[in-house]
Amino acid sequence: MHPAGRRLPSRRQFAGALGAVAGTAAVAGCSSGPAKDMNTLQVWGGIPAENGPQQVIDRFQEEHPDITVEYTRYINDDRGNVKLNTALQGGVDIDVFFTYGVPNLTMRVSSGLAADVGDLVRSTPELEMFLDTDDPKALIDGDEITALATTRIPQMVLFNDELRERAGIDLPQQWTFEEYLEAIRALAADGKYGTYVLPDLARIELGPNYRFTADGDSNFSHPAFLRHFDLAAELIREGVLYPWSQALARQLEAYQQNNFIAEDFGLWTTAPYSLRFLTDQEEYPHDFTVSAAPVPTLDGADWNTGEYGAFVQINSKSPKQEIAWEFSKFWLLHGGQDLIRAGYISLLGDIDDDQLLEGILGEDAEQFFDVDSFRRTLFEDQPRMHLDTELTAYTEITQKYEQQRDVCWLLERSPTKAIETVDKNAQALIDRFEED
Repeated sequence: MHPAGRRLPSRRQFAGALGAVAGTAAVAGCSSGPAKDMNTLQVWGGIPAENGPQQVIDRFQEEHPDITVEYTRYINDDRGNVKLNTALQGGVDIDVFFTYGVPNLTMRVSSGLAADVGDLVRSTPELEMFLDTDDPKALIDGDEITALATTRIPQMVLFNDELRERAGIDLPQQWTFEEYLEAIRALAADGKYGTYVLPDLARIELGPNYRFTADGDSNFSHPAFLRHFDLAAELIREGVLYPWSQALARQLEAYQQNNFIAEDFGLWTTAPYSLRFLTDQEEYPHDFTVSAAPVPTLDGADWNTGEYGAFVQINSKSPKQEIAWEFSKFWLLHGGQDLIRAGYISLLGDIDDDQLLEGILGEDAEQFFDVDSFRRTLFEDQPRMHLDTELTAYTEITQKYEQQRDVCWLLERSPTKAIETVDKNAQALIDRFEED
């Protein structure tokens, strides 16, 4: 077992996942390809440049006039992540990149694509929080640190206030999962659904590293996972949850805002970065206001289903490690104010709650939102965040889980059979990875 309970798959185990990555442990400066411009830093990220990154870059360049930073935006979906992975493997001139989601993080770290910045973090007192292994915000393996979270991404429950009031639902400030179920059932009327998908019940109850037992085995036999599959399937049959066949066909996992704004469902569990859609009247016109409530508690357990994320990483093959670190450090310490507009709540920076709220909700916030409910939900309630650090077979287990989730919620397989299959497949993957 690695320190902080983390077991990271070996690089050899990921050879098939990312393809042959020549020289995965390559020393900086040893990559082949065209000569690099040593004064130009290439940064790839998933946020549109105009939503904050360009402002951070402009201020960095003011302090470092001898350095030029070029920003490439990639779409944070399957295709966009393959594009970044291929570029990193192929020796494209990339120095700093941002990773979203633990499966992508696992693949890039385990394939040797991310440089170790452990010594740099330890020599920077302002970054001390990233050394915390009890409430981790970085990917730590012994002395190595290969990814630093740049933001906390709390989940919250959004209400279409018009539909909420029509259903006779009082805006909750603290609520149980049973009260949540009453609300979505009340919203499911007149051809509408209560919501798109349930919050992750197992995450609320179990918190970080919930896929694994204390011994590192599969934890999918825990009743919380079956409860989640079973209840969701039941509510899909009842017409309370959005039909999963339509959710898959319309790619709702990536485009949930479309159906919320179309008033197909009245409740939506999402993160602050989604709020930008609700203020864009040109692309997403609507005439209802939105209020926020916390993720419900479950039998007294109150883990938020959001996480620490948007990881900044340095390409292990970059010959510009020093300036790449200076930029990464600047982004962490000084980028928070600029990135608010993207819905990012930075982990560092001297920004008070009112500034964050104003930045997240945008101009004319009262026109679109119940502002007090967002202040209470995002800041006063202090959601319990997490970061999974047990990464054994993480990407493969995610794939197996999603396959069984889909056939279960398409009502083609029983929840019990689906979860038993997930548990069996997860344990086989863990055993295989431990043997390699």
